[in-house]
Amino acid sequence: MLIDGPGVELVRKKCSLCHDLDHITGTRQRREEWADTVKVMIRRGAPIAPEEEAVIVDYCAKYYGK
Repeated sequence: MLIDGPGVELVRKKCSLCHDLDHITGTRQRREEWADTVKVMIRRGAPIAPEEEAVIVDYCAKYYGK
């Protein structure tokens, strides 16, 4: 289960298309690492719009950062 906060619904909607959300909750990365991770997911075909990318990175870095 994801921590509630700004961006949680977007993360739930976009990231769960390809993998279980435990993949996020079990990972701790610095902001730069989350940004790289999201860029890789986009290159692999994740349907994330440019304006959504920052929201996802901000959420992951805040709640699942190192």
